[in-house]
Amino acid sequence: MYQIKQNPEDFIVEEIPKDLTLNGGTYAYFILEKKNWNTRDALRAIANKLRVNEKYFNIAGVKDKKALTKQYVSANKVSIESLQNLKIKDLKITPLGYGKERLKLGQLLGNKFVIRVRKADEEPRKIKFIENYYDDQRFGGKNKIIGEALVKKEFRKACFSLRLRWEGKDYIGSLRKLSKNILRIYLNSYQSYLFNKAVEEYLRMKYKKYSLADYSQGTFVFSDEKIKNEKMPILGFLTEFENKEIEKIYMKLMKEDKIKKEDFIMKEMPEISSEGGERDMLAEVKYLEITEEDKATYLVSFTLPPGSYATIAIKKMFS
Repeated sequence: MYQIKQNPEDFIVEEIPKDLTLNGGTYAYFILEKKNWNTRDALRAIANKLRVNEKYFNIAGVKDKKALTKQYVSANKVSIESLQNLKIKDLKITPLGYGKERLKLGQLLGNKFVIRVRKADEEPRKIKFIENYYDDQRFGGKNKIIGEALVKKEFRKACFSLRLRWEGKDYIGSLRKLSKNILRIYLNSYQSYLFNKAVEEYLRMKYKKYSLADYSQGTFVFSDEKIKNEKMPILGFLTEFENKEIEKIYMKLMKEDKIKKEDFIMKEMPEISSEGGERDMLAEVKYLEITEEDKATYLVSFTLPPGSYATIAIKKMFS
């Protein structure tokens, strides 16, 4: 057992940007440092202060709320001067200049983490990679349940879970009052759950030495031996399987959940249909340093590729 995120200062994240070119343009770039804010709420507060639409802001990655985080933001139709004068509690904005392109999700070399682990029952072990699972942040609230309901076309159930009101049987109309980005978050949560289950079952099948850690959706399997990286599908209507063992696992998962690939085609809401994708099964842990601060307290620092979860690395170190 152990504790993290007891204080925001115990979990520090800093983006390592990629292709950040400031050569003039219409997009104002700035560094956003925040404490006790999630990224979307912070951007919404900035947009409200500036009296502009939130959609003008773009980021390369979403950061946790209970943490000290440093990330890059681009903003269209926003001036550097207006950013310099902005004051919001627990937010610090550092303008950088103007660029010609907006930031895109994943436009990072990685993220650097400094994490204080308290009340640890044992010393953390050094690791060189993590199994690239999605962690509990991805499944907050009823995200996975709602995503599964959307895929299965159980739109009444989705509305009920979201506490939405509907007229007659117009469940689609009610759901469409939410933004397509929000609906995609629910869909992605269910896809992430299936990805995690596929990785778990693949590792159990292929390797004999592993450790386990529980999470909200089941169990993580962490290999104790060197394993080969694979491209693991994120299920969608265009998913093709090159690895027959992985295909067999996904076919089993789909049978258990009573779904098929074509269910990710949303004829009722085509804007959230998902063709699927892929994700590395493993992610490299770089520049790992572990310092014992006092009894049962460790300071751990490392970098991970974009989209990989530091909390997974901590779970593996202490599993």
